[in-house]
This record gives sequence, structure tokens and C-alpha cells, in this order.
Amino acid sequence: MANSSSATLRIIKPAVILSRIVVGLTFLFSGFVKGVDPIGVSIKLKEYFVALGIDILSPSSSLGADFVTTFSIASAVALSIFEFVLGATILFGIYRKLAPTFAVITMLFMTPLTLYLAIKNPVQDCGCFGEAVVLTNWQTFYKNLILTFAATILLFYNHKVKELFVKSIRWLPTMFSIFYILSISILSYLYQPVLDFRPYKSGINIREAMKQEEVVPEYLFLYEKDGEQKEFTIDNAPMNDPTWSFVDRIERLPEGVEQKEELDFNVRDNDLDITADILSDENYTFLLLVPTVEGYDNSWDDKIFNLYDYAFEHSYNFYALTPDVDLLNDRLNGMGISFPCYTMDETVIETIARGNPAVAMLKDGILYWKISPRDLLDMAQYETDIQSTPLDVVYEYNHGRRYIIILAIYILPLIFLYLCEQAVVLLVEKVKAKRSKLKEGKEAEERQKTTQVEDLDNTNYKPKNIKTMRKNIVAGNWKMNKTLQEGVELAKGVEAALNERTPNCDVIIGTPFIHLATIAATVDTKKLGLSAENCADKVSGAYTGEVSAAMVASTGAEYVILGHSERRAYYGETAEILKEKVLLALANNLKVIFCIGEVLEEREAGKEFDVVKAQIEESLFNLAAEDWSNIILAYEPVWAIGTGKTATAEQAQEMHAFIRKTVAEKYGEEVAEATSILYGGSCKPSNAKELFANKDVDGGLIGGASLDVEQFMGIVDAF
Repeated sequence: MANSSSATLRIIKPAVILSRIVVGLTFLFSGFVKGVDPIGVSIKLKEYFVALGIDILSPSSSLGADFVTTFSIASAVALSIFEFVLGATILFGIYRKLAPTFAVITMLFMTPLTLYLAIKNPVQDCGCFGEAVVLTNWQTFYKNLILTFAATILLFYNHKVKELFVKSIRWLPTMFSIFYILSISILSYLYQPVLDFRPYKSGINIREAMKQEEVVPEYLFLYEKDGEQKEFTIDNAPMNDPTWSFVDRIERLPEGVEQKEELDFNVRDNDLDITADILSDENYTFLLLVPTVEGYDNSWDDKIFNLYDYAFEHSYNFYALTPDVDLLNDRLNGMGISFPCYTMDETVIETIARGNPAVAMLKDGILYWKISPRDLLDMAQYETDIQSTPLDVVYEYNHGRRYIIILAIYILPLIFLYLCEQAVVLLVEKVKAKRSKLKEGKEAEERQKTTQVEDLDNTNYKPKNIKTMRKNIVAGNWKMNKTLQEGVELAKGVEAALNERTPNCDVIIGTPFIHLATIAATVDTKKLGLSAENCADKVSGAYTGEVSAAMVASTGAEYVILGHSERRAYYGETAEILKEKVLLALANNLKVIFCIGEVLEEREAGKEFDVVKAQIEESLFNLAAEDWSNIILAYEPVWAIGTGKTATAEQAQEMHAFIRKTVAEKYGEEVAEATSILYGGSCKPSNAKELFANKDVDGGLIGGASLDVEQFMGIVDAF
């Protein structure tokens, strides 16, 4: 059962991480591209309102065009904030339950909607990624199916992977994300999009971009004969062969030739197309872009009219482009103003520049710049030619530099916040460890003295009138490592190292079964204890591959390790099986190193004490009190074995004290105080001294470090 749970976890964790990346980045990108162009998103929303029959929010609504526009822009900004922040929280793993819940609810709404759009096709482009990535409605639907599946995984299993930021500060990256995308949206609305995904970028030569090479298509003829179809050119088509029947004519571009997408920059003076004249004019041409006269913002008229006066005085061109020339002329005439107004499609005007109005400048077909009127210089202050003003500059759009700057503004503060968080966590742990060490150092002086029981809680177990006489032990567990020859050499190395020192603890090595007899005959087992790593739960019989407790004892070994987490997880050893193994080991005069410990999910769920207590009760509490003189307990937090993670000294002491209390409640304080409890789980020379300084930690069960004499001795020297 434990094995199955571990295998499932190994599958779930990568699935959760992948789902966080897919869902998080998708929402993050979707919210970002909406934030950089809120006006463009509002235009798409109006299309949706019309397509879905929401008349009250259509441009012709009785509420008025201004209200609908304001509502659409507010909705666009709100949508960008929601998607961006949702993506950020999912990607960072914060709000591990709330964020996936919102994601699933969103996808349960959007997926059926996009299926409807794919079937009915009321709008050509869903607009989910703005102008940055254009998807068909069917592509959007398939994308939403994937997101729904990934969001569902997060809804059920997101808690299996830890958060990037701790709970106490997770509001900081959330608020920063809101502030970041809101700032971008405001800047892009007031001025121009900070990233331009549209074809009319500053610096483009519109005339050159509109040129289309004349491409002559190839004509192929499809004929069929005996159920087989074949393509022919005009020269070799079997027109006069009655055995072939004509099927179809195919028109295609020559191989390697692609048809360019033509820019729809078309300017008309009534019925006259004047596009070429404007784009080939080598004079400076100012364009006032007015997508709708009804929504025209007159706040900047002074600047615009000053620009017109400046253009007039210096013989530069000044034209207004709008879908409704008559309506704009009426407005200008009412103000006593008159300048050339030409017709251009509303969509094209909005694609060139956001804002109503916006201003752009052309020269010889090159789009020098495009800005909102609020950025326009007050040309009343300039009397010189345009070459002496800031207007005579091509603001060539550099998307690479903008990407780097925008990403840096968002990512660098988050990296700084994360590093600060880690530094604070590390500092807190060091302070706790130092306090614990000072406290335990004082208490260590009293470990051989009798004490009075003040309480029996998990972290402060104090027996009354019992003198502590238990042994300190460092036991190595080689696991499935080392050949017989290598094992003998390692055992000799450990023995030689012990001969050079006087250790303040018993030293034991746990080896694979095939090593036991040879090593027992090679080393002095009075100085270096010898342990098996397991034994069978049967006395003898037809159990191929098993090793009985009697066999272990016959090799000269004195100890046996039972209940190791790897045996529980990989080989399904239950509490009942371990109970039988313990009884057989004791019956054959073996001392038992019995392993107990919780997995990560159990600790995160706050069940570690219940789990450890159950493991002791179910496999050891059938023993008599006198049997406990041959029992050594080894607490191994499974989440710290082979992972590089280690329980803090405080965590180790807390659990060891709880274990001793549990034994005391069953067998009395004398038995509990005589029982050695070892710590196992990434114990190294660097942390052994701190761990062993705890009053209830009596040594360690060492895994990887026991395969190296120097490291193993470093842990022995910690006592």
C-alpha cells in the first residue's frame, strides 16, 4: 500500500509541476497581452457583444456609445488583471486551492463558449491572446480542453507540491502582479501599447510593405483512371486519351513562393484612391486618426490645432483620416476649423494607432511615429523647420529591447523577494538552532542527574528520579551497496579508524547478508558491532531467497535492522509482518534496530505523531518490558532519506521526546530512559553534532555517509 502511494506521488508531482507551468504561463500571457492593449481588447469585446446578441452593450445601445466604450475598456482591464494574477499565482504555486478553483470555474465557462464560437463562427478570432497570437475558434477550443484538464489536476493535487513563496508573504507577489499589470494597462490606454503586435509599427515603410510581387500561379489538372487520380501540367494532360477522365483543375503557387499578407492602408478622397499619392509624397505628412467622430476626445484640440498651424506655416501636409468625412467636417466647421479630411476604414485606423484621436507622421511612405495627443509637442513653441524639432525622428520599434525591459521590471523584483524570503527563512532557522543548542547545552549537564516530572508533552519529556544510562550509538546501513571484496575492505577501514580513536559511542555496521560471515571473521565484533539489514518473518521452510533470524545469528552478527521505510514502501512490509520479525529476531538473541517514521504528506497533514505512535504500538507493544533491553529505535523522517533534506535539530528532538514519552506510557519511565533512539535521515558530519546535542537523540542510523570511512568517522567523532 505504501509502495503504491509512493509510486503515485512520483507521477503526481511532475504532473502538478507541468500543469502549473502550462496553466500559469497561458493565463499569465493571456492577461499580459490584454493588458498591453486594453483598447484593442475592448474592440474585440464589442464584437462579442454584437455576435452574442447583447444589444444593451452593442455600439448602437441606448446607453450611448461613450458608456459602451468605457464599459468595454474597464472590462478589458479587469479581465487582464484577473488572468494575469491568476496565471502568476498558479505558476508560483501560491493559493494552492483558491487559484486552481478559479481556473477551473473560468475554463468551465470558457470551454463551452469557445465550442459555440467554433461551431457558429460569429467572430473570426477569439481574441484570447489579443493581436500577439491569432488562433482560430477551433484551435482556441482545443487549447481550452487542455487547460481544463491541467486545471483539474491542480484542483485535486496542487497541494502535493510546495509553494514558491511562504504563506506569510504570498500576498506580496500577488499585489505586485496586480500593480504591474494595472500600470501597464493604464500606460497603454493613456499613450500607446507598450508592446505593438500590429502590422503598422513605428519605422515601417508602408509603401514597401504593401508591394506584392506578381506571382503567376501554376495550373495542374487532375485526371482519374482505374480509380487512381493523378496530376498533370497543361503540356502533358491526357486530354485526348479516353481512358482518363477529367476530375478538377488545381491552382497553386510555385514551390517555395508565399503570398504576402497585404496591408489594408487605403485612403480615398470621395471615390478617388489617393493612397499612392500619400505614401509616395516626400514631404512631411501629419495624419490625424479619428476612428469614430462620436467618440472623439476633444481634450487635446489645442495641441492638434497648433500642429495644424505649424504644418500650414511650413508647407507640410496635414490630413484627417476617418470613416465618416462629412460628420468630421461638420464638427470642424462648427469650431471654425477646416483642413483636408479623407476616408479610411475604421478598423485600419484603430490598427495603426490606439486612441480617438491619435496622431501619426509619414514621409516617403515611412511611418516615423504614432502617438496619443497627450504626448504631442505643443508646436506653438516652435518656429523652426521640422528638422530642428524632435518630430523629425523615426522612432523605430525595437520589440526585443522592450521585451527585455518589461520582463525585467516584473521578474527582477520577484527574484529579489524570493531571495529575501529564503534569507529570512535561513536566518530564522539558524536563530532557532542556536537557541536550541544553547538550551540543550545547559540541559546536557543535567542529563546524568535525577529530575522531577513537570509534564509529559511531546517536546519536554522529563522522567522523575531516573538516572539516564542508555548508550550512544552510530550505526551504518550500507543497503544494497558494495561487493563482498569491497565490503570487507570498507569494514577493515572502519575498524582501523576506530583503533586510532576512543569513540564515545557504540559503532555498528549494517551490511548485506552475503558480507556478514566474512566480515564477522575479519574484524573484532566487540569493537565494531555487526548487523544484518533484514530477516524473514518465518522460522524456516520453502521461502526461496529469504534469510531467517537464525541464519543471521549464525554468521556472528549481533544486530538486525527491521522496519526500514524502504522495506515498508517497496516490499509491502506491514505492522503484522514486522511484529513476527521482531519476535523471531529476539528469540535468536539478536538486538533489533527498529525503524519508524512518516512520509512527507503525513507531516504536511500534521499526522506525524499519530503515524509514528501507530508504528510502535502495532509492532512492538506486544513485547514484555524486559525485551526492550534488546530494542533500539531509529526515527527516520522518510522525506529526509536520500533527498539531502534533514529534519532540524528542533524537529528531531520534538519527535524523539514524543517517542520516549510513548514508550514511557506503556512500559514506564525506566524502560523509556534506557531505550536508545537514533536519528536517520541525511545525517552528515556537518550536522551530526547539532543533532546529537539533543537530550533525546542518542545517535544516528547512517545511510550514504556510512559508505565512506572519513564521513562515517566524522559522524562518530560528533560525540
